[in-house]
Amino acid sequence: MSNVDREKVCPFLLRIFTRKGAHNQLSAYTVNEVPQDELAIYTWKNATLEEIAQLIEQVVPDARDPDARISFRLVYLDQHRGKYFARDIGRVVSAKPTKEQKKTLEECKFVIGDYLDVAVFIGPPPSVMRDQRSRGRDFGRFSSGRPPRRSFDRGYSNNNNNNSRFGGRPRRDY
Repeated sequence: MSNVDREKVCPFLLRIFTRKGAHNQLSAYTVNEVPQDELAIYTWKNATLEEIAQLIEQVVPDARDPDARISFRLVYLDQHRGKYFARDIGRVVSAKPTKEQKKTLEECKFVIGDYLDVAVFIGPPPSVMRDQRSRGRDFGRFSSGRPPRRSFDRGYSNNNNNNSRFGGRPRRDY
């Protein structure tokens, strides 16, 4: 990471597009059109995702929620193909620090002219709910969250129970 003297180096314009609950569709980015909800900030290449998240929190009310998770995606134009591509670069979680929040734009391979697509998620991540199900919490009819396994071998397997009609040992109850 290069040190940028913020007193001597001029900042650049960073265009950020925010959305609650999901990232913007990649098809929303064209040469002539971009998504709505644009936030324009001036920053430097050594700005961290945490710094950018703090600026977003000042403008986007949902990002101030204590359970907010801010997900960053880099959107860039491939000039050879003439279309936009995207790549996830990190998350900042209000409730707990992440190792990604210290990543700089430069470490994310940001090039001046790229966009940041930011999704603001509220509430616990889906994996937390999956973890609770696996610990035995009852979420409906089946305690594991899915129906019990059924055997579809129609008795052709070579299991050793006496009730199988095909394969295995024959029934001797007649």
